[in-house]
This record gives sequence, C-alpha cells and structure tokens, in this order.
Amino acid sequence: MTTSNGIEILRHYILDGCQVKVADVAPLAAPGALDDALSRLSHYRRDKTLRYRFERGKMLSAGAGLLLDDMLMDRGLRERDMRYVEGEHGKPSLEQYPHLHFSLSHSGTLVACAMGEMPLGVDIQTIAVARESLVNYTLSDDEKAMLRALDGPDAQNAYFTQLWTLKECYAKATGTGLTHDFPSFAVVDGQVRALSPLSPPARFFVFSVDGSRGAVAML
Repeated sequence: MTTSNGIEILRHYILDGCQVKVADVAPLAAPGALDDALSRLSHYRRDKTLRYRFERGKMLSAGAGLLLDDMLMDRGLRERDMRYVEGEHGKPSLEQYPHLHFSLSHSGTLVACAMGEMPLGVDIQTIAVARESLVNYTLSDDEKAMLRALDGPDAQNAYFTQLWTLKECYAKATGTGLTHDFPSFAVVDGQVRALSPLSPPARFFVFSVDGSRGAVAML
C-alpha cells in the first residue's frame, strides 16, 4: 500500500500497547520525490536528512520522517508541526506530546517506526555477517555458544542479526543507544524473545520483512 506521502507500507503490526509500521522508501528514488518528501517534513527532520552525504542515506532519513508522519496522521497530527527535544544520548521525543513515544530505524531500503504510550524502541536490519568483532561487541558468552552451535553461515548470520535487533531496540527504548553494554544481558530462550536480566523489564516482538529482521522493545 502506497501512502499519500509516497512511501510503500509493507507491514502494519498492532501490538498490546503500540503500533509498528514498516515501509519501503524505493519510491523516493523517482525524480523530484525526495525534494517533495523534504517539503512535507519538519525543519528538524529536513536538517537531519540533509546531513547525510549520499542519496540513499537521505532517502532513508526522509522515508523515516514520512513514516512517522503517516503514524502521526492516524492520531490527527502532522510531523511537520512537531518540536523535538533530545535526551542525554540523543534520543528524540515530541515536546508537545511527551506521553507519545516513538522510535525509528532503517536498513537497506526499509524504514520502521514504532509508536505508543510507553518508552519503546524498534530496530530493523538486513541480514548481517556475524563478524568476530561484532560478535564480541554484541553477544554474551552463552549467546556466542548458541551461535557457534548453528549449522552453517546462513543460519548463524540470521540468528546474529535477530539478536542484534533485540539488543538494539532495547537500548533505544531505555535511551542509552550505542552506549549500552550489549554483552551485559543475554537472549536466553530458543524463541529469541526473552532477555535476562533486564532493568527496566521489557516485552519484545520480533518480525521479518523481505529477508530483514526486526524487533520492538516495550518497557
């Protein structure tokens, strides 16, 4: 489904306490589409988009803004009217609507947005190679053992990517972002949903879109 602002909605999840949408920003590659997208967005989002050097980064940033706009329109609001404040680690929030939490992520040509009335985070990633440096940065010892027990690089890369999205979305929900000590908590069950120990506690939702992996954390 193509929205009125030009991006293609691929998934819409309605969870207990929040909504998640995933969209493809490929339509923004059409002549004039990116400029039109920027004209629909707030100064904050335009400035953020124009800091990207390459066209693909600009498309993803603008597409994330358009997806946020689409979700705000469901509530009778518009992104272009929003004023933003940033937390200690740069997590943005809506100054006029502090009760309304949102999170954005993008990878490949996909963007994801989660929105609800509790702190939350979303992450989406194309399948990443489980390089040793990333594995050591991200995973606990138990998770490394589970990863190495899997048969073949495809299974290992898919599992690693899902673990990464779970940890990243939790770090976004808490507002710590990349400063979080990722190996300090572990995915401990075979469904890669339960993280322990966690403070504050969270509920998780995992999804897959066009070969990419995604996850949402709700505190």
